[in-house]
Amino acid sequence: MPSWGAHPTEVIFTSGGTEADNLAVTGTWLGVSAAQPQRREVVTSAVEHHAVLETAQALADTHGAPLHLAPVDEQGRVRIEELADLLAGHGERVALVSLMWANNETGTIQPVREVAALARDHGILVHSDAVQAVGRVPVDFAASDLDMLSLSGHKLGAPVGIGALLARREVPCR
Repeated sequence: MPSWGAHPTEVIFTSGGTEADNLAVTGTWLGVSAAQPQRREVVTSAVEHHAVLETAQALADTHGAPLHLAPVDEQGRVRIEELADLLAGHGERVALVSLMWANNETGTIQPVREVAALARDHGILVHSDAVQAVGRVPVDFAASDLDMLSLSGHKLGAPVGIGALLARREVPCR
C-alpha cells in the first residue's frame, strides 16, 4: 500500500472520507481557535463535497465561525487571484482553508499546491479532501505542502468503512 508521502505517525484512521473531512475541519478549527482566538474564520469553496461544506456551515451555525466561499471559474476551479485577495484581507483571522483535490462530479483538479503556498504566507493551515483524487491522479502529501489530507479506503479497493486523515504532527487537531 502506498504511503502517499505521509509518515506513519501522520495517519489517523477513520470510518471513511466523511469522518476524515469532519475531523480535519472541525477538529482543526477547534484546535486553532483555542490556541489563537483571533483565528475563527473558515475558507472553502461552493463546489466542495457536502462532507466539507456542511461541516463548515455547522461551525458557522453553532460556533459563529465566519465562513468564506472562495470563488471558482466556469470549470469549478478556485480563482487563485481572488483567493489571494481574500486571504490578504482576512489572513490573520482565518483558521483553516479546505479545498478538495479533485471534484467528485466534474473531475476538476484544484490547484492545491498553489493554495497551500498562499495560505502558508498567512500562517493558515490547509486541508484537502482527496477522496476522489487518491488512486486516480498522483497524490503526494509531503510534496503538496498541505497540513491535512482526507482519503477513503473504498475508493482504493478496501472495504467500506475505512478512511484516513493524513495530518502533519504539528496540526492542533482536537
